[in-house]
Amino acid sequence: MLDFNEITRRVSRKKPERNPVNASSSMSGSVTRPQPLSPDMAWIASLPHRESVELDAAETAPRDARRWLAKLLPDWSLPQFETVAALIATELVTNAMAATLEVRWTTGRPPIRLWLCGGPSAIALLTWDASVVAPVVREAGEDDESGRGLAIVGALSAGWGFYYPAEFRGKIIWAVIDRP
Repeated sequence: MLDFNEITRRVSRKKPERNPVNASSSMSGSVTRPQPLSPDMAWIASLPHRESVELDAAETAPRDARRWLAKLLPDWSLPQFETVAALIATELVTNAMAATLEVRWTTGRPPIRLWLCGGPSAIALLTWDASVVAPVVREAGEDDESGRGLAIVGALSAGWGFYYPAEFRGKIIWAVIDRP
């Protein structure tokens, strides 16, 4: 089972600039602005399991996402991915929630969407939020209370990125997990 010390080792070994997102440009020494990069949609479509959930953009969203994954992954006979998927989903949903809360919505706050696609050797998590602001990878200081999320996603996933869907406004951030 993945514990806090293992997460810390993975994050400290894998810096944001080594993220698999192409064409990154550094705005300063501690911020990386990734460019849009779509996942391999044919590979995702080939995964035998697919499910999605709509979450309120509220403080309960990360917890609700973890509970949803805790039920779904064992049902799909993929419990080995549950710990890492819960950590990554927490970070992606937290970022989606924060992005949604930063925008003033005239017609009410939109939800967050989370998709899980899975097969025997890997799963993909995708989150949608209505904000078009790109995710920013930062290197958080020791005393910072936030700013580590995308570094954790990068350290625990086989790859991650984001893209702007052609079908609707907003962005989708995705991560592929190929090891428990």
